[in-house]
Amino acid sequence: MIGNNWKQNREETIVFALVMLLLTYLTPIAIVQAGTETPSETGKAPYYPGLTDDAVQYNKTDVTPVAEVEQVKAGEPALFCYRNTTMLMNCTQNCEIVFTADPEVTPKIFGFSIDPNQTMALTMNLSGSPLNGSQAMEKTLNFYFGIEPNATVQLNAQLRLHINQTELSQQLNREVNASRLLWMYWNGTRGEWEAVESFIDEDGYLVCSTDHFSAWTVAEIDDPEEALQFGLNIAYIYAALTMVVAVVLAVGIVALKKRS
Repeated sequence: MIGNNWKQNREETIVFALVMLLLTYLTPIAIVQAGTETPSETGKAPYYPGLTDDAVQYNKTDVTPVAEVEQVKAGEPALFCYRNTTMLMNCTQNCEIVFTADPEVTPKIFGFSIDPNQTMALTMNLSGSPLNGSQAMEKTLNFYFGIEPNATVQLNAQLRLHINQTELSQQLNREVNASRLLWMYWNGTRGEWEAVESFIDEDGYLVCSTDHFSAWTVAEIDDPEEALQFGLNIAYIYAALTMVVAVVLAVGIVALKKRS
């Protein structure tokens, strides 16, 4: 009887030792696997309307970014998901982003498609207050987005903001008319906000095109066509003044040459 108990205890001890050895072997493997998961496996991404299958997702929904450094590879769409900001970046050149978001800004979904003539770095600041010396704008969607390249870069870009009219009306405590929304940028030369032609696409984004970056916002304009026409007229005036100055300089140079 004693021999049988000893034999049974020995077998149980051997089984326990084998289980412990197996756990010792498998645990490091599990840790390594957890540390090598791809960006798209780091968490559940927020909903992003119109997202393509080739986008690489970086899910940081527990992070409110402060000088968060991100890398965007040329031709590889990158979806960055933060606590109150979801942002799809698509660039034809390699781009480094340093992004900071004001925690007071209500959740926003942005998209940026950028075609620069060289690699670049962008400093991006999302705030609930005016940036870069700009003034407060009436009837904004309570955000200001400062976008500054690290050098003089020639570019063409498309800016997108997803519009949910019901949510916006609740957040702003007023009825929002999506048909009156326009992207606007701060014109430092004129010291005022300038409207940019905008439209809502099939995925519900308010879209505009630009060839420069500065401080941007989206505002509800009582008469969008008038605002756009005013900006166009000012552009013509500046172009005409530039031509006049060029002609005057040319005439002056010719006159000086004749005298000499």
